[in-house]
Amino acid sequence: MSNKLGDLYPSKLAFAEYLARWYQTVYGDTQATEEFALRGVSQSIKLVAGRMIDDVQAMLESYQRDQQGEHGKNSKLPIVFLALARDYTTTGGDWGGRQVSRRLVRLEEGEDASIYGLRMAMHDLRAQLVVMAADEGSARSLAAQLGLFVGDMANRRFVATHEFGQYKVPAPIMIENPDLMFGSAGSSKTMTILLADLTLKVTMPYLDAPRPGEANDGTANNPPGYPVVSSVTVKHIGLEHGGLVDDSGVHWGELE
Repeated sequence: MSNKLGDLYPSKLAFAEYLARWYQTVYGDTQATEEFALRGVSQSIKLVAGRMIDDVQAMLESYQRDQQGEHGKNSKLPIVFLALARDYTTTGGDWGGRQVSRRLVRLEEGEDASIYGLRMAMHDLRAQLVVMAADEGSARSLAAQLGLFVGDMANRRFVATHEFGQYKVPAPIMIENPDLMFGSAGSSKTMTILLADLTLKVTMPYLDAPRPGEANDGTANNPPGYPVVSSVTVKHIGLEHGGLVDDSGVHWGELE
């Protein structure tokens, strides 16, 4: 894809935007969750590199280091951490993971629309959500509200937007099990920490076009597509003396 940030980047961005939509629905039923809802999404939800680790204290210290200056050791809570696994697991056939072979497609309508090659891959992206709060009530509230949002059937699917030259290519992402099960994530004397795992069924489009120097369709599209077939010649095949004969008189063998 043309953004050169990797094929997983659009999926990460789409899930971050998904959580940003959840953030807009947060109801402040405690003093801490009320402040959380007004703080702004960039200061309330943080992406952690790699998958979550069991050492919650190291997680918190990393967050505090990132908040040096005004906040320092008084980094604001509650906070929600999002982590995505680094591994790659192919989606099974029971979820549609066995995709059809490469095919030729048009990404838009019109006489000048180009033709490209398309393959589709599906994989399981494991994710974790961690809620940290100074009090039990606020942690439980945010966990409950996350569970309500993800459990809403309207929120089970969302779309990642991939780039291919001049084109924006949407690809669906589905949450495997929308029933979030939050459990305790380590122990701390000063806060409540809750964690939930979920799996995203991610569809990845892989498009191809003629390489530089290869024949293309001559359009100004970026990139130009594969040449379009302008005519097809079909030989006449007929029956003669019990066998197949084409219009040049070549005998194709006897019929049984």
